[in-house]
Amino acid sequence: MVVPRGAAARGEPPGPGCGTVERVPPPRRFGRRALLVGAGAAALVAAGTAEGWLPATPTAGAAEPTPEQLRDAVLSGVVPHTGLAESTGGLGLPDIPRLESASALLSTTTRIRVQVAARDRWRIDQLTPAGEIDTYRLGDTEYLWDYGGNRLTTIRGTAPVRLPRASDLAPSDLARRLLGITATEAVSALPPRRIAGYAVPGIRVVPADPAGTVGRIDVWALPGPAGTPALPMAVEIAAKGAAGPVLSTAFTSVEAAPPSGLALRPDVPPGAESVSARPGDLAGVLRGLGAPPPPDSLAGRARVELPGSDEGALPGIGVYGTGVSRFVLVPAGRDVARQIIGGAGAAGGVPIAGFAPDRAVRVATPLLGLVVVRRRGGGFLLAGTVVPDVLEAAATELVPGVRR
Repeated sequence: MVVPRGAAARGEPPGPGCGTVERVPPPRRFGRRALLVGAGAAALVAAGTAEGWLPATPTAGAAEPTPEQLRDAVLSGVVPHTGLAESTGGLGLPDIPRLESASALLSTTTRIRVQVAARDRWRIDQLTPAGEIDTYRLGDTEYLWDYGGNRLTTIRGTAPVRLPRASDLAPSDLARRLLGITATEAVSALPPRRIAGYAVPGIRVVPADPAGTVGRIDVWALPGPAGTPALPMAVEIAAKGAAGPVLSTAFTSVEAAPPSGLALRPDVPPGAESVSARPGDLAGVLRGLGAPPPPDSLAGRARVELPGSDEGALPGIGVYGTGVSRFVLVPAGRDVARQIIGGAGAAGGVPIAGFAPDRAVRVATPLLGLVVVRRRGGGFLLAGTVVPDVLEAAATELVPGVRR
């Protein structure tokens, strides 16, 4: 899902810059290839010891928090923790050229190792049969270590949207992000669930937007002592009309204790390839595409002011909508658009009224939709958690002379 990054998106108050409870989330970072190709797919996300937390059998007389209190506790800060989690995606995304990694992440099972010391000090590893892909955050810098590729990528700078990756599917990060952007929606209680040996209370958010595809968001979070943050343990996202979740993530084991400092720094062997990336570099690439500025509204939805663009605007990119019912506009080169259209058509994509079959295609799943259009001089992608009619209406607004 495309969501704005940063404190404004989560609805969190400002707070101290460091300490065991971090309250000011820095914007998330990413590499230039991730944004150019992956922003469209992205539309397709109190310190303590284990003894201080709710045990598997709830303490006698302990007051269970109300749904509103539990949501506020999740959003109030980050609990240092370490653990193993598993994410399962059932979105059924086809293998579309240049979007394969996002399709696989959201349509298969992913094993994740989570080590979090604070909001800006963490490590999350994607465990694969061939090794690991590790993501580190240290202050305002992220490091991506690809074990199989023997490559370390250093990422500095700010970006509002990017390609989904395994770190986005960690239960704690995903829960805070989703509850933050749905903070104005009603919330209700769910029965407790046993997760990683704990009896964990849950809450449910049902987005109200009739044009959105998200039917419900369920979060189970372990409360701490009164006045301290809660640790999200599991998240489920279901499409409207679906009986079961299409995306779920949960800890299989977890300890509410910070990792060692050494674990949070990449240990790269001699001879490894080292590259760096900045969103400012990507802005130059986007300017080279000659994409027009994103309109202030599309398909009746206002453009979201993206946080974290302090290094310059990202030409042509826009995010539209509210809450979890959003879509993103991403410019693409002519050859990229042609390749995606061809691959999407072969993967079950359908033509769009008013466009020639080789000029536009739509791919839809119960939760996510993607529209790709090729036009003179380039093309664009529209993707998000809205019904297909919204994406098609946006596409026709962007191409003069096209009528549905």
